[in-house]
Amino acid sequence: MSQNAISPTSAPSAKLPGKQISPVNLVRSSGGMRYRVSVYRSLDECAVAWRLLEGVAHATAFQQHAWLNAWLETVGHVREIEPRIALVRDDAGDLMMVLPMAVERIFGVPTLVWLAQDEADYHGPLIHPKWDAHTTREEIGRILSAVADNVPEVHAFALTKTLSTIEGVANPLGLMEHSLHPSSGHAITLTGEDFETFYAGIRSKSTRKRDRQRRRRLEETGTVEFRVATSQEDQHNLLDAILDQKALWLADRGISNPFAPAEVKAFLHHLINDQAARGTLHISALTVNGKVVAGNVGYVRNERFYAVIGSVTDGDLSRHSPGTIHLHELLRWCYAHNIRTFDLTVGDEGYKKDWCDAHQELIDIRIPLTAIGYLSSIPCRIKDTVKRHIKASPFLYNLATSLRRAWRPVLPA
Repeated sequence: MSQNAISPTSAPSAKLPGKQISPVNLVRSSGGMRYRVSVYRSLDECAVAWRLLEGVAHATAFQQHAWLNAWLETVGHVREIEPRIALVRDDAGDLMMVLPMAVERIFGVPTLVWLAQDEADYHGPLIHPKWDAHTTREEIGRILSAVADNVPEVHAFALTKTLSTIEGVANPLGLMEHSLHPSSGHAITLTGEDFETFYAGIRSKSTRKRDRQRRRRLEETGTVEFRVATSQEDQHNLLDAILDQKALWLADRGISNPFAPAEVKAFLHHLINDQAARGTLHISALTVNGKVVAGNVGYVRNERFYAVIGSVTDGDLSRHSPGTIHLHELLRWCYAHNIRTFDLTVGDEGYKKDWCDAHQELIDIRIPLTAIGYLSSIPCRIKDTVKRHIKASPFLYNLATSLRRAWRPVLPA
């Protein structure tokens, strides 16, 4: 249990409301506990129980009901995603776990994946603080089998980018056979009373001097301001500016832009318009004379800041490291608002090694349920293995980056 977790004795019970689409499956644990597993086709049908659990659960910002609901109404709607939300209750009827999943076709084969599998940085269940820490692999296997029984059309599970630990608690799904995801998550533990003390402890005197010089030189070019968007109009405008800047940065490096699809942009703007989702949304920028030179879209949950979409200018001002200056301002904001962890989320970019002290291991869980499911998983396993080898080798990674830049201009849009 993490230090921030509410005591099990004070955690409210979340009763299962609504109408399930299939009979409740009873799963008996080795310790005599019986778990009741039911599956829903709609987020609305289990919204009350989900939100009650969300308030006390070990989870990330990406498992919040409002976040996933906004995704489903935009990206999910366009892609015709079919949600399958598994709820696991104990004998008393208390909700112990939510598994937010969906049916997607992988190589034409219906497969159970995490909801928002591509757009969310981290995946996993929502886990009640009273969940039995001594759960066995056999028990988790039985729960997943019960889920599969309620979704008979699927041939496999493909649960990628799954956290091995969630808020310091072992993810029980990690007991299942898995492989390491090609990328990891990285976070900064914010120690000390303020940013200046923290910064002095992790950076040399010469580095701090260089950073001050860069800021002074940036200030010589105009008025430098750190902005956190507060009004909806300001958030929409700043989001567009960050996405435009990110698109230019990615295009210059021959990297496919994951935020280019209209439905993804609609999803991000939907978060601003949704009252429940907007409460955790954080959009900020560093500007010079009102023009964005670095920006970030992130979320805040349980004293943790998730930095998700970062952008930085590729123009003349890039030589003054506006991205680093913006990061400093974000960390100052976190100290002022009692944030204890700054999560740079998934990705192994070099700058993260300079800052991060916490490593988030991600795993991919692929469980075939039929022969067809086994065959459909083979290309995915090969792809994952190749990615891991490329990222583990500086030579192969640099070669892949160079080839990507060379080929990108001739590839169809």
